[in-house]
Amino acid sequence: MSAEAKEATPPLAEQPKQAAKEVIAGQPGPTARRWLGPTALVVFILFAIDTYVVVNHLSFAYDLTTTMFIQQFNWGPLVYPMELINISAGYWQVLLGLVAIVAMFIFERRAGWLMLIGSISSLIDNIIKLLVSRNRPTVDLVHILQPASGFSYPSGHAVFFTWMSFMIAVAVAPRIRPAYRPILWTFAAIVVVLTCLARVWAGDHWPSDVLGGVMLAIGWSAFVLWLPERWLPSPNVRWFRGRARPTS
Repeated sequence: MSAEAKEATPPLAEQPKQAAKEVIAGQPGPTARRWLGPTALVVFILFAIDTYVVVNHLSFAYDLTTTMFIQQFNWGPLVYPMELINISAGYWQVLLGLVAIVAMFIFERRAGWLMLIGSISSLIDNIIKLLVSRNRPTVDLVHILQPASGFSYPSGHAVFFTWMSFMIAVAVAPRIRPAYRPILWTFAAIVVVLTCLARVWAGDHWPSDVLGGVMLAIGWSAFVLWLPERWLPSPNVRWFRGRARPTS
């Protein structure tokens, strides 16, 4: 490593803080990538543990107790966004994802590619659903507001809204003032939390389902950001302009 590279690398104790700053700014640099890879690995390991617990039916007591608490709690006006989240399933969710991806491509090609690669987590979710084949909560155990078909683990809503919120925040962050970035990320986190609550509140998923969905999406999103920028085709419009210039 050159002297300039060593000078540019912050001390080990300060690297996590610097990595977080780079991600929040939507511009992951070398420091962030040193941490994004291990972060993705750790989250995937936690997801594997959650999957093991689910497959071996070790989470039933926790799932049932937490579901009963969420369903009995008075959420007030929060039920309205929770209902909107719950109805965005199936084709509506696919349409919403496609609109978000196309919008990001129009906004900036790099953002569009990040969104497109991030959406692969929803495909992984469906594959794992078939492999685990966990049944959804039944009416004899919990109150079911909106019956849903298919398997339960992991929650597709949790996967979808987590990767979409994360990637939109990463894409938009570089284009707004630094003072507004905490608001952007707070809003993204609220969407994820409301999604998790909504799916359990509706009786369509167990808490371990939404926990697995969030971890799968976060792990995949961290992996996508860990990828070197040169691996993203056509990072932005200026890339084309630069390639089109004749060489002297």
